[in-house]
Amino acid sequence: MNLIDALIQQKVTFFCLSPGNRSTPLALALAENPLAKTFVHYDERGAAFHALGYAKATKKPAAIVVTSGTAVGNLMPAVMEADAAHIPLILLTCDRPPNLRDTMANQTTDQTKIFGNFVRYFFDLPSDASFISSTAARAVSASQYPLPGPVQLNCPFAEPFSEQTPSSEVSTPIEWTFPEITLKDPKPIADQLQQIEKGVIVVGANGGTTHLKALSQKLGWPILPDIVSSYRHLADERTIPYYPHALKAHSHLKADAVLYFGDACVSKTLLKWMSLQHPLIHVATHAKRCDPFHAVTKRIVCSPEQFCKQVTPLIDQKQQEWFCAWKEWSEHSAPKIETKTLSEPAVTKVIQQFAGEGTALFFGNSMPIRDAEEFFFPETPCGPIFANRGLSGIDGNIATIAGIAQVMPVVAAIGDQTALHDLNSLSQLSKTKHPVKLVIINNGGGGIFSFASHVKRLDILDSHFAAAHTLTFEKAAELFRIPYEKIEKIDQLLERLHSRESCIMEVTTDRRENFAQHQEIDKRACSSFSMAF
Repeated sequence: MNLIDALIQQKVTFFCLSPGNRSTPLALALAENPLAKTFVHYDERGAAFHALGYAKATKKPAAIVVTSGTAVGNLMPAVMEADAAHIPLILLTCDRPPNLRDTMANQTTDQTKIFGNFVRYFFDLPSDASFISSTAARAVSASQYPLPGPVQLNCPFAEPFSEQTPSSEVSTPIEWTFPEITLKDPKPIADQLQQIEKGVIVVGANGGTTHLKALSQKLGWPILPDIVSSYRHLADERTIPYYPHALKAHSHLKADAVLYFGDACVSKTLLKWMSLQHPLIHVATHAKRCDPFHAVTKRIVCSPEQFCKQVTPLIDQKQQEWFCAWKEWSEHSAPKIETKTLSEPAVTKVIQQFAGEGTALFFGNSMPIRDAEEFFFPETPCGPIFANRGLSGIDGNIATIAGIAQVMPVVAAIGDQTALHDLNSLSQLSKTKHPVKLVIINNGGGGIFSFASHVKRLDILDSHFAAAHTLTFEKAAELFRIPYEKIEKIDQLLERLHSRESCIMEVTTDRRENFAQHQEIDKRACSSFSMAF
């Protein structure tokens, strides 16, 4: 049994391969196993982010195969993101045999534990390993429990590769059973929540569960779901739409408690407001500190789903006045977005109008994800919402989108800097199982820096922060043979979104106008709230 067979035995079937000489044995094994689904891409960084996207969409481990040397180093950005976002990845880093290490042999470097604390498990396989099956099982389990994330198997191969023979070991698949993280005694927690009248439920990344609705109804508390919480797309009536603007308009609002599920949130407005509330109770499947303001007063290690299942039945039905007040505040502070002309907020609203249950959504970092956090509140359920918010990098976003598109169709909105950073991953869009509708919002640089309070000197904003440019993406689309359309009207964007093929839609905006539009939207929202109360 070879390593590929052993991983497939553990139900890891999707492999991203960046070809190289030293990875020949694994490439041959992939080619010869009919159960292996192999995606080939020439750039290791793009291949790793593709695997990341696939793992996000399926919630199953995906594997990456690379040759030795700098190829391994190119995996680092995706590994860091997978670690922070809790995404299971299997890194198969091919290496020179031990006798060539520390000898200045070509393409040989120290790959042992190269990813440090970013991986959940590391093993340096000997060249003649006879325990492939159990090692593969151990690696796959470590990628999923107790906290999902990347693992590394370093795989040394000696030449000639054509003579590599699989182990004669025949084994039965190792089955793993992971315990559900539950509450030992839910009654004291239920009693505490029962005594709190004006509480709020906040849902961060990895914190969403359909059981939140019943808990919210029992408590009479509103739900504020982050854009990547896996809850906002449900369009639940217990959700408070446009809560970032409600908090801006009513910043001194006090809650008696905040019950916070999952990991980090996108909205700084929400995070800052949460940090001022007491008590702040954090529920997550892990004991990691998700508390940038050091404001959490109680940590509960439990699956959000199990927490709701165990606590909700123990709570007596409460009144809904507090919840209804939040609904009213949200209604009066809802931002009025003009969707007759092109603007960055308008693009978000058009995507919301298009969004359906069968299509995934992806919002790139910097402005698109922030616009989605503030303006994307679907009125009916839509497909899952994705973003690379573990470390919020702009690298690898296109490759991640392509990985998701192996599982379902995707509509994605990214900025021009994000697109430029991952330009060669556009080649992946022609090899996905489902189409990708990629909206590139081109404001000629890093538009988010216009919002940064520390960037006061306009004379250096373009050159030293925004990395201003005059590039467009039509020729890039032509290079990679992707249908392209320059979008000049809202109706044109909506019509193109209904296309059945992968395509690039470029929307040109102005950074300074965008900043002014956001300021005006906030002003109108706050004014509407003030006039109503």
